[in-house]
Amino acid sequence: MNFIKKVVIKIQALYFKCILFRNSIFGLPTQTEKEVLLFKKALNVSKSEKLEIFEWGSGFSTTYYAEYLTKKGRDFEWHSIDNNRTWHEKVQSKINKKGLQSFVRLYLKEFAPFWEKPGWSVPPSCGVFVPKSDDEKAYINYPISLNDKFDIVIVDARFRRHCIQTARKVVKQGGIVILHDAQKLHYQTGLDSFEYRTFVDTGSWYPFQELTNKVWIGSLENNEIFEALQSF
Repeated sequence: MNFIKKVVIKIQALYFKCILFRNSIFGLPTQTEKEVLLFKKALNVSKSEKLEIFEWGSGFSTTYYAEYLTKKGRDFEWHSIDNNRTWHEKVQSKINKKGLQSFVRLYLKEFAPFWEKPGWSVPPSCGVFVPKSDDEKAYINYPISLNDKFDIVIVDARFRRHCIQTARKVVKQGGIVILHDAQKLHYQTGLDSFEYRTFVDTGSWYPFQELTNKVWIGSLENNEIFEALQSF
């Protein structure tokens, strides 16, 4: 790696850290501005009397969009699961402080992240980090245990390829599945199992970013979101 590329990577990392620091102060999701608009559009498309949401990957976005929905007067129930206890408790604290406990339910299934396991590489070798422990499998299948179907399923954490397959089982026929960071090729396995699907370019985090951010949206049947995205 030449000197200039090393400098660019360091600048990008610093730039991204500054974004995360800003977002942590203001309680903003780790998303580009266009992604925030896209998520709000997705939340507004559903006509369900009570919006049912399941999310893999609790975070500032959970609090941000739950607060957004309450301000709009929407009746909803947001289920979110994470694998890190410290992070789970931090998000729960924010939920409690904002009085969102009656709308948001957080769950925890603890297991080590991939980068703490032997042989980690980016992108990971296919099949090396398949879910093996009971907690990993329970995390992936958790929405099934809730015995419910969801208007919106968000995949934004560990084991995204496996979660996508579970999402297909628990999304309502007219609901949508959203995959964050969909520009990563190793996340895209299994997306073609959804008859209706699209990728949306959602901009970049920092200058000279090689791959622009993308969000993928899939559905089991045609959904108004696809028409809405034509002008996005």
